[in-house]
Amino acid sequence: MRPLHPRNLSKRGRLLAAAAAAGLLITGLTGAAPVAAAAVPGSATGPTGQTLTVSNTENLTPKGATLTVKGSGYAPDKGVYLAFCAVPEKAGEQPTPCIGGADMSGITGSSFWISNNPPEYAKDLVKPFAVGADGKGSFELNLTVKATEGDIDCTRLRCAVVTKADHTHFTERDQDVVVPVTFGSGTEEPTPEVPEGTVRHTVARTFGTAARAVAVDPADGRVHTLASPGTDHFLTTYDGGSGERVGDAAPVTPSTGVMALDAAGKRLYVGHTGSVTVHDSLTGAETGEPITFSGSAGHLAVDPAAERLYVANQTTKSVSVYDTRTRQPVGAPVVLPFAAFGLAVDTENHLGYATYVGGAVENGSVVYRNVLNTIDGATGTLAATLSIGDTALGSQGVAIDGTSRTGYVANLSAGTVSVVDLAANRVTGTLPVGGNPKAMVYDRATGLLYVARLTGTTVAVVDPAAESPVIDAVEVGGSPTALALDPVRHSVHAVAGGEVHTIERQVSPTVTTSPEDTTVTTGDEVALTAAAEGTPDPVVLWEVSPDGGQSWNTVADSADATLSFKALAAQDGYRYRAVFSNAVGSSRTTAARLTVTPADDGGGTDGGADGGATGGGAADGGGTDAGADGGTAGGTDGGGSTDGGTAGGSTTTSGGATSGGSTSAGATAGGSTAAGSTTAGSTAAGSTGGDSTTAGGTVGGADTIGGTGGGLASTGSSVLPLAGTAALLILAGVAAVFVRRRRSATAA
Repeated sequence: MRPLHPRNLSKRGRLLAAAAAAGLLITGLTGAAPVAAAAVPGSATGPTGQTLTVSNTENLTPKGATLTVKGSGYAPDKGVYLAFCAVPEKAGEQPTPCIGGADMSGITGSSFWISNNPPEYAKDLVKPFAVGADGKGSFELNLTVKATEGDIDCTRLRCAVVTKADHTHFTERDQDVVVPVTFGSGTEEPTPEVPEGTVRHTVARTFGTAARAVAVDPADGRVHTLASPGTDHFLTTYDGGSGERVGDAAPVTPSTGVMALDAAGKRLYVGHTGSVTVHDSLTGAETGEPITFSGSAGHLAVDPAAERLYVANQTTKSVSVYDTRTRQPVGAPVVLPFAAFGLAVDTENHLGYATYVGGAVENGSVVYRNVLNTIDGATGTLAATLSIGDTALGSQGVAIDGTSRTGYVANLSAGTVSVVDLAANRVTGTLPVGGNPKAMVYDRATGLLYVARLTGTTVAVVDPAAESPVIDAVEVGGSPTALALDPVRHSVHAVAGGEVHTIERQVSPTVTTSPEDTTVTTGDEVALTAAAEGTPDPVVLWEVSPDGGQSWNTVADSADATLSFKALAAQDGYRYRAVFSNAVGSSRTTAARLTVTPADDGGGTDGGADGGATGGGAADGGGTDAGADGGTAGGTDGGGSTDGGTAGGSTTTSGGATSGGSTSAGATAGGSTAAGSTTAGSTAAGSTGGDSTTAGGTVGGADTIGGTGGGLASTGSSVLPLAGTAALLILAGVAAVFVRRRRSATAA
C-alpha cells in the first residue's frame, strides 16, 4: 500500500481525517442513548449489549499505566474510538476531553480507532474488529493511560476508559461504554532509575513453624527444616520459591536440633543424643543404620565428595570424622579443651574447621582462649590450630571459602569477624559487623558474607573487600540462630523465631545490548533489539521520543526485548530506547535514532505534477482546483514530491493568476496535513489576483495525518490539548470547502 501522504487522499478524505482526529477532543453532541455506567469494577455494558472490560481500574500509576482492554458484542459495521476520557457530567453527552488525543500511528497506545470499514485513507490507521460466529465484533488492545495532560487532571476529574462512535457517525451515542478508573498517590510507582548493578537484599517470603535447623538443596531450591513443636520432632520440606510445603512432615526421634544435608546424595543427617540418623531428603524416611557414639551431637558438617561427616560432640568436647558410606569413624576423636561452638567444612580441600572458646586461670587471672582448629578429613586427625584472640565469648560461628583458602570466624562479644588465611594459618584482618555475630555463610560467587546477629533481629550482609564492610542489614523479625545458603540462587534462609525467612539478593538491571540507529523506507518493518541482565529477571518496556529526546512516552504493548512495527513517514527522526526494570530499580539503554526515507512511488520533483501539468490544471491533486486564472502556478503542490512539495507553488504577481495554487482543503506551503493550513504563503482555496492570503494561519503544522509541533498525535508526539483547537481544524476545513465551491462555480 502506498505511504499515507496528504496528496494520496481525496479532498473529502482530507477533511474527514481532520474530523477523525478532532473527534476525540471536541465536545460531543447530545444523543438519545445514555452513557452506560459500570456494572462491576473493571467492566461495563453498553446500550446495545456491548461489554468493555479493563484489566485494572484502581490505584493506577499516575505517570502512566498500560491496561489490557477487551471489548465484545460490538457491531462490526460501526467504527469506534477506544480512548481515555473525562466522564461526562450528564447522561447522553459524549465522553470528552480525552488524554492522549488521536494516536494516528497506532504505536503510542493512547487511543485506538477500531473499524472494519474505514475510509480508504485510514486503512493503515485502524484496528479491525474480530468477528465471531454471532456476527458481533470484539477486540483486545493495550491502552496507555496517565493521570494528567495539559489542562486535564484525572486526579481531580472522573476519568474512564471508553468506547464511542467514530467520526463517521459521531453523533450516535449507542457506542458509548464507560469504565471509570482511579489513580493512586504515586507512591506505588516503580523504583526510580538507579546505577546499573545496584545490589539490595530483601526478605522475599517467610514460612515454617518451630524450626531449629535449616538446609537447602541447590539443585531444586527445596528447603529442609528440622522442627520441634513441643515434644515432637519433624523433618519438613518446602518449595524454596513459594514457601509451600512439599509432601508431609516426617517424624523423627527427639533431636538435639542440628542437621546437615548431602544434596548430591539426597541424604539428611540429623543429630541426636548418642547418634546421627540418616534420612532420605525427598521423603524424610530414615534409611539404614544410624551412626552411633557416646555423647550428644552439637554440630554437624558434611563433605559429600569426600564421603565424610564431621560430628562435634558436646559431651566429650571432641570432633569425630565418619565415613558416610560405611558409617564408621575415621581415626580417633579429636579432643579439644572446650566444646566446639562452630563447625564448618572446606569441601574443596576436604578439611574440617572447629572453633572453641574457653577460660582458664593463669597466674591468678582468668584468660580466655579463642582457637580455630583444622581437622584432616582423610585421617580424622588435628592438622593445625590458630589463636583468634582472648575475648570472652569469642570464637563462635565459622564459614569457609575453599577457593581462596579464606576462613571467617565470628567473635560474639567483640561484634567482629576475624579473617583467616587458611593456607598460611594466620589472621589477616578484622571486620566490624556488630550485633554479636554467630552463625555465618559465605557466597563464593558474589563474595558476600552473611552474618546472623544473635542479639539483634537482622542478618548483616558483609562485603569483606569494602571499606565499610556491612553493606546491608536485613530485618528478620527475631534473633537469627541458623543460616543456610543456596549458592545457585544466591539466597539465604535464616531461622528466626521458629520461622524460615528467605533473603533474596536482588540486582538492578545492567544493559548488555542497546538498540542501534536504523534507516528504513516508509512501510518497512522496523526491529529494534535490547537486552539486560539483573536479579530478579528484569521486564522491559520501550519508550519513544518525537522531539530529539526532550520528552519520552511509553510505547504500548512493548514488553518484549525486540520492538517491531511498520515505519511511517511521521516517525523520521524519532528516537527509541528500552527501559529494563525489576524490584531494585530501572536502567535505560542509549537511544537509537530512526531514519525513515520516502518510498519511491515514481513521482517527479517539485515543480512537476503527476501528469506534468502546470498553469491550466494539474493531475492527481498536483495543481490548483480548476487551474490558474492566468500564468503558470509555479509548479504543483507536491506533484511527485514525497513531502508535499516546497513552497507549494509560489504566489504570482497581481496579474490575475491564482495565489500559489492552493489545494482543496487549506492546502499547504511546505507539506501541511489534510486539515491544517500552514505558512502564510498558503491560501484557503486560493483567491484570484493580488497577493496570497491565509486562511487560519498555522494550525499545528502537521506532517501526514498527525505529526509534531503541537499537531495531532502520532507516535509519541504531543497532541492538541483543547477541544477548541480541534474545533478550529474542522472549522478551517469546512471554510475551505465553501470557498472552493464558490471559486469553482465562478470558474464554471
